[in-house]
Amino acid sequence: MAVDYAEKEREFLDGLAEDTGRDLAGWMAAIAETRLTDRNAIIDWLRQQGFLFARASWMERIYHNGGRPIYLEAPSERRPALAVPFAAAKEAQTAQPSGLRATAVPTGSAALETLLAEAKGYRPLAQLVLKEIMSIAPGAILEPREGYVAIQNPRGALAAVLTVTARELRLGLANGERADPAPFTKAKFPKSSPEIPAAITHMVVLTDARQVTPELMTAVAQAFAPA
Repeated sequence: MAVDYAEKEREFLDGLAEDTGRDLAGWMAAIAETRLTDRNAIIDWLRQQGFLFARASWMERIYHNGGRPIYLEAPSERRPALAVPFAAAKEAQTAQPSGLRATAVPTGSAALETLLAEAKGYRPLAQLVLKEIMSIAPGAILEPREGYVAIQNPRGALAAVLTVTARELRLGLANGERADPAPFTKAKFPKSSPEIPAAITHMVVLTDARQVTPELMTAVAQAFAPA
């Protein structure tokens, strides 16, 4: 069962004090004390405090909404699914011999580390993208291949790929017959790219961590949802 934005925001705010040591009011006061006004500067500061980018972006939007939640004020407006819990995730922890089982940080495989190193300056962005995907897709499996990371759901089906080059990253989704999930467009990879599986139907070019938004991750979650 999918979780909509309002429910996800409620979970985020309910656990804020326990997870970070400050409740929402405390973080709003802390942001105000920085005297930062630029949105990106606030996001960067929150990331330095330990927030993942998507959560930092969410907090910044709440701050510029007068400290009020974004979605909980309009419960009648249903948002697209954000997170996808998998009933089979626990079983999959011991079921897949190939690939790298997702952990808190996408490291630990020499093959994966070698592949991510090819991203050079985009390596931190690649690690961020993989970490965010793991946070919405428990039990996801990372399999390094030539030029890209194949990302499988706990049932072993390909859900996404992340191509890795020093010029850019491309996040592709196996979105099937679903409508184009903004900001993704129909998949089109450069001729110089390795052969990407035909199951990948949509893609987005990533060059900046600020592109890793809740909206982006909502679209990714749909590719992991059972068909």
